Amino acid sequence: MARTGGDRPRGESVRSWGIVGALALAVVLQPVACRTPGSGDAPASAALTALLADVGPRVVVPTLDRAAAASEALVAATDAWAAAPGDDAARGVAQDAWRAALAAWQEAEVMQIGPAGSSITVAGGADLRDDVYSWPTINPCRVDQETVYEGFASPSFFDEALVNVYGLDALETLLFSEPGVNVCPGQIDINADGTWDALGVDGVQQRRAEYAAVVALHVHDTIVDLRGWWADGGSDTFAAAEAPYESPEDALGAVFDALFYLELTTKDRKLARPLGLQDCVGTACVAEVETRVAGGSNVWIAGNLVGFRALFTGSADGSDGAGMDDLLRAIGEDALADDLLA
Repeated sequence: MARTGGDRPRGESVRSWGIVGALALAVVLQPVACRTPGSGDAPASAALTALLADVGPRVVVPTLDRAAAASEALVAATDAWAAAPGDDAARGVAQDAWRAALAAWQEAEVMQIGPAGSSITVAGGADLRDDVYSWPTINPCRVDQETVYEGFASPSFFDEALVNVYGLDALETLLFSEPGVNVCPGQIDINADGTWDALGVDGVQQRRAEYAAVVALHVHDTIVDLRGWWADGGSDTFAAAEAPYESPEDALGAVFDALFYLELTTKDRKLARPLGLQDCVGTACVAEVETRVAGGSNVWIAGNLVGFRALFTGSADGSDGAGMDDLLRAIGEDALADDLLA
């Protein structure tokens, strides 16, 4: 059972601004979904057209540009560490590059539209987000095991391995774990058969550095591929609401679903669970904090908010883009637009 924490009342007295605001948004947009563009409400139709046109070039592409630049710096830093695995300074530079790359990606986390989205739940989804950052699907012990196995050296590694052994989340384990120490229980093979200890601290760090360099390159390549999809026709496909979208309202629904990340993941998963307010047995579930080893969970939440605002307003640089807020104003819901932005 979900907890609300402390002695606070449960149920009706505890409200989520995200759920209330999102449900209200769904209600006020319902009239738009019931008419075709140009057939009834011209301001709403024009606002919807402008919104879809700005999602790619003014929101997603600039966000992915920043993420690609940060991941490119991460590749250089991990390569340098791999060349000198015993150099603590090189490892520190790689750690800083990881923080910058994850901060940039956290904005894109709220933009899981098209190929970035789940192939199961998102139209046109290709699971590319999970290749970059699969949190909370993580398994540090499996990363430690792969460090011993050297599966990362195989050309087919990313085709055969599960997402919990690569991505920015796996890089946290590789870059920030205590040198020579793994998190696996004693009965796990790398401990039980002595293969971990046989590597020694220096050997473990060398493997981790090599592994990190391979993973960082894959992260960068995935972001570049995703950015390329949007820049090389994907933005136009989305603006025109062409396949896999069945209508402009269907494409609008993809934006709306992406915005729900802030409610379902940022609020419920990143905050409520560690604080013991939801899906937690006990007063708190501190182990559920995002990037617990490296720290910085507050920075990632801030990035989600930045990404949400960009997608909601139709601009990733603070300029006057066409977004959900403009659509709301076009149908007379100025107060709701102001409340959600606030």
